[in-house]
Amino acid sequence: MQQRVTVAQSISMEPDVIIADEPTSALDVVIQRQVMETINRLQQKLGLSIILIGHDMGLMAQSVDRLAVMYAGRMMEIGETRAMFRDPLHPYTQLLIESLPVLENKGVFSGIPGITPSLLNPPIGCVFHTRCPKAWELCRDKIPEFTEVQAGRWVACHLRTA
Repeated sequence: MQQRVTVAQSISMEPDVIIADEPTSALDVVIQRQVMETINRLQQKLGLSIILIGHDMGLMAQSVDRLAVMYAGRMMEIGETRAMFRDPLHPYTQLLIESLPVLENKGVFSGIPGITPSLLNPPIGCVFHTRCPKAWELCRDKIPEFTEVQAGRWVACHLRTA
């Protein structure tokens, strides 16, 4: 109910853009779906742009047209959602998608190994290299540039830009 009240308050100001930070956190799947359906209806009815922030890749796959993946405060990849799920370019995006539960593998969970780095003292080079299964020497030494590698597809990874 609090999420619904917050949505109502935000649209009462007649914004052009709504930033929704984890609008469905701590909700069961049924209520989560209702909240997202409400947000989507409002978006279409009022012509709003919505920036949806969250960690639930399943929810993102169902709710957004374009997706930006961040890790430790840095942009890793941006692109059209379907294209990113079909062919993730950054190893972090790949691991996030692989960590989604699959019906065929009931009870089998995969996560991302390692620990998130300190934001006060991030590692030198790519911030993901300490957890990345594809990291190589350049990843440890140099921050990758955020580069457009396909039309509308951006990635910060030495594997894609070297």
